[in-house]
Amino acid sequence: MAPSAPEPEPVAAALECVSVEHDVSVRVAAEVGSRAWGYAGPASDHDVGVVYAQRPPEYVVLDGYTPSIHDEYAGVDVRAWNLTRFAELLVESNPTALEFLASPTVYRTCPGAEAVREHALASFSPIDVYHHYRSLATSQHEADAPVSRRLHVVRAALYARYVLDTHEFPDPVFPDFLDAEGARFPDAWVAAARTLCDRKRAGEGGATLGDTDEDDIADVPDGLLDLPREVDPDVHAVRGVEREQVNEFVRAAFEDAYSTV
Repeated sequence: MAPSAPEPEPVAAALECVSVEHDVSVRVAAEVGSRAWGYAGPASDHDVGVVYAQRPPEYVVLDGYTPSIHDEYAGVDVRAWNLTRFAELLVESNPTALEFLASPTVYRTCPGAEAVREHALASFSPIDVYHHYRSLATSQHEADAPVSRRLHVVRAALYARYVLDTHEFPDPVFPDFLDAEGARFPDAWVAAARTLCDRKRAGEGGATLGDTDEDDIADVPDGLLDLPREVDPDVHAVRGVEREQVNEFVRAAFEDAYSTV
């Protein structure tokens, strides 16, 4: 998980603010929104995920440990996890944490990050990731939802099906995923997904079916959300992110941040 992009000035400023305001050490930072997933529009903000460490005393005093931070700075939405909380999410095979590790746009990294990335993306629990994406798709579906919401629903539903079929983690860059894996799905599903991506990139994320005279804004296709509630655990409850592998990352990242404290 080597840095893949220079930090834009607003991102660098936001990360500095998080560090100073919360007295934390940023360990890993990466894009985790539309700019990373391949459907940013002209006015898309930066959505940056962060894993941070706190100073040693904060982990042992009452009310010292901060599990997560959510701040917004001049067009940069920062969602951050403490090392300990991030470790818990990885062991649970949380797809939000996994997508963060899989981001193609990495601004900052630290010792141990690449190793835990490789392990987690290869060893996650398929059944847990499936149920997360299934829940995301079904809970966000609304008849009058705007383009951006429909896109999230379609993306999550296709990812759920892919994970169930392959036990592999999907490419979080959605257009690339459609290019590589679209043949496994009905043409209508893929066409709707591409249309929604195009609309989002054109700046129409807030548009609904009644906002335009054009017919290709794309509804959620029939059958896509017919995702089973129950799946066979003997088949899909396999593997799992190993606690010690994650702890090695936590130790390496923490020691690199505060080795002189």
